[in-house]
Amino acid sequence: MASIKKRDDGQWRARYRDAAGKEHAKHFTRKIDAQAWLDNVTSSVVTGTYTDPKTSRVTLGDWSAKWLAGQVHLKVTGRTRVEGIVRLYIVPRWGTTSLRDVSHAEVQAWVTDLLAGGLSASSVQRTHGLLSQMLDLAVRDRRLPANPAKGVKLPRKLPKPRRFLTADQVEALVVECEPLRSGGAVPCLHGPAVG
Repeated sequence: MASIKKRDDGQWRARYRDAAGKEHAKHFTRKIDAQAWLDNVTSSVVTGTYTDPKTSRVTLGDWSAKWLAGQVHLKVTGRTRVEGIVRLYIVPRWGTTSLRDVSHAEVQAWVTDLLAGGLSASSVQRTHGLLSQMLDLAVRDRRLPANPAKGVKLPRKLPKPRRFLTADQVEALVVECEPLRSGGAVPCLHGPAVG
């Protein structure tokens, strides 16, 4: 149920009740703004993207602790690594930010700053991934309508240079292994001897 009513002070009070029966209200100077707000809320209820504005006020610092508590699948070393990333990179930037105040553009800027600060591409990807997982939980918990970290451009991991033996190095390896082969010891190369 939603309604708009003019108050004695001239403001328009828009209000609605959520699925749990809890009333939410907001005041506007113009009736058209009150109606637009109610239309937006109604639309989000109908499309299933409604989130209670109060539940998205939780800070990412508090939310990260809740998220970490749910990571029961991690082994001790993995948990230590994740806790370190959260403590060093996520909480310093996002700890005091409310879930609802995290924007896609700010996450993109943060990723860029991490890379510029000397973090490797794979570490930036891992750190972003943990933030994104926290925000995914907020979406599933109906605290956010969508994850603002989705679709952020991440740096590419550079392929590690591969090293291959040259023909001369392979021949030298065969020569070095030959005494082992002929002496009855365990051969270092499998298969017939290279002639």
